[in-house]
Amino acid sequence: MRTVRLICTWALLGFFVGCQAYSDGSKRTVGEFADDAQIKAAVKFRLLNDPEVKGLQVGVSVAKGVVTLKGRVPSDYARKKALRIAGETGSVASVEDRLTIVE
Repeated sequence: MRTVRLICTWALLGFFVGCQAYSDGSKRTVGEFADDAQIKAAVKFRLLNDPEVKGLQVGVSVAKGVVTLKGRVPSDYARKKALRIAGETGSVASVEDRLTIVE
């Protein structure tokens, strides 16, 4: 039993340490990584629930609180609304617009 607990502890420690290094050379703590995942889920959920934005065609990525929206929206109104929705989501530092209007 003690051996299993020790193995699990080392596995978790290895997982958390491995999550901090990224290919671009930047480092994020486990808390920052979790915050970004939570922000991404919240923004995506809000975009999916908005009938004008049609969130299925909008990709959301988050790095250190900066939300990037990429994809297609049906109008300029939908683009502005998607940016506003993302910006109003808690803990968002800024929003980067990479949306394309497709009518």
